[in-house]
Amino acid sequence: MSLWRLEALRLIRTYRLWILLGIFGFFAVLGPATAKYLPEIVERLGGGVEIAVPEATPELGMAQYLGNALQIGLLAVAFVAASSLAFDSKPEMSAFLRTRTTIRKILEPRYAVNMAASAGSFALGSAIAFAVTAALIAMPRLGGTIVGSVLIVLYLCFTVAVTGLFASLVRSVPATALLTVGVLIALSIVGLVPAIRPWLPSELVGAYDALIAGGDFIYWRAVASALVLSAGAILLSSYRMQRREV
Repeated sequence: MSLWRLEALRLIRTYRLWILLGIFGFFAVLGPATAKYLPEIVERLGGGVEIAVPEATPELGMAQYLGNALQIGLLAVAFVAASSLAFDSKPEMSAFLRTRTTIRKILEPRYAVNMAASAGSFALGSAIAFAVTAALIAMPRLGGTIVGSVLIVLYLCFTVAVTGLFASLVRSVPATALLTVGVLIALSIVGLVPAIRPWLPSELVGAYDALIAGGDFIYWRAVASALVLSAGAILLSSYRMQRREV
């Protein structure tokens, strides 16, 4: 059995793929539904207190999906990727793999399969959110949804690459995942500096809502940095794992 097939089967049989699909699929329905029915929910639970609620719009429905899905989705992506890329956390498995093939051949399917699973899960969720929003509120901008989804997919691939880098620095799966999430949070904080913000991969997250709302595409610098940093993280992780003592 090839390592590619083994990694795909592991992702399915350990239910990691279903976890990702479940998270993004759940919020794809919940987000637009919340945007549509929030006024009624607030009215019933408000106890007579008047609370201002934004009008349900297609942009709000898609924004609710992204905001809710990424909060938990990024953590899930980091843990799922760490469980695969931090294979040195199990010395027996690490020794078995390292004595039979090269680090490059070990990492290639693990990076590719986890990136594909994360990207596919979000893209499917985005398609579901688009359909639910169109049914409950109105149709969002199709072009903005497609381009915005591609940018979020790139950001998720960047997340997997960063996870692989930390897997080469520490051996623990939880530590790898939590360090990854910590770096993503730190990048968001650094993004408060106006001069740096356009260059950060975290800028791609805001592109989703902006493009669906009809904004211009101004994210070339964030796309370039995400591609370069992802490639650098993958190459550095491979270099470090080749020289790691098991």
